[in-house]
Parts: sequence; structure tokens; C-alpha cells
Amino acid sequence: MKYNPIGPTAHGAIDYGFVILQALAPGLFNLKGSAKTLCYTFAGMQGLLNAFTDHPLSIKKVVPLRIHGELEMPLVPALLVLPLVTGAMKQRNGRRYFISFFGIAFANFLLTDYLANEKKQRARRNL
Repeated sequence: MKYNPIGPTAHGAIDYGFVILQALAPGLFNLKGSAKTLCYTFAGMQGLLNAFTDHPLSIKKVVPLRIHGELEMPLVPALLVLPLVTGAMKQRNGRRYFISFFGIAFANFLLTDYLANEKKQRARRNL
């Protein structure tokens, strides 16, 4: 049995936290060059996706939560692959940051119930 304790509201809040962390990371961890650029790029992509995903904290509910999860499937590995390819991992703080952030984002991805909204809609129809 699959255990997914993170629902739509919690996932939205966590993703907004990720956006803030990504935006602040270059200053907090003294990241330069490609590491800095990647942080801002990841923050922008995550912020846009989260703002338009169907969860209670969104600005406009356009992207179904299930699709959000499908889009995150390649995005999470990109948190490791792109820093490696661009040389951002050559910075010691960059390595520490991107590996740690990947671990947290991967756990969030695995623990989120991306089908929660669809399950709720089905349950309402069955009443």
C-alpha cells in the first residue's frame, strides 16, 4: 500500500517554501555563476507551476494536481542533473545545496498524494 501523507494544501505550502529557498539560496550559500542562475530558474519555474496548480494556495487553478506531479517527475532529477552538467556542483556550497535540496524535493515528491483532488471528486459523486 502506498503512503502519501502530503495533500494538496501541504504540497502547495511546501512548494512555495521551495521557491523562497531557491530565491534566497545564492545569497545564503554564496552561490555564484551557473549555481546562482539555476537557483533563480528553478524558483521561477516552481513558482509559476505552483501558482497555477489546483490546490487551495494557488492564484488560479489551471493545472490539475495530477499534472503538477507529472511535471515534477522530470523536474526533481533536473535539480541534480542540471547543476552537474552546468558546473554548478564544482562549488563546494553548490554541491551541498543542490544535493540537499534534491533530497528534500524528492521526499516531497514521493510523499505527495497527487491524486487527492480526483479522489475527493469521486467520493462526492458517490454520495
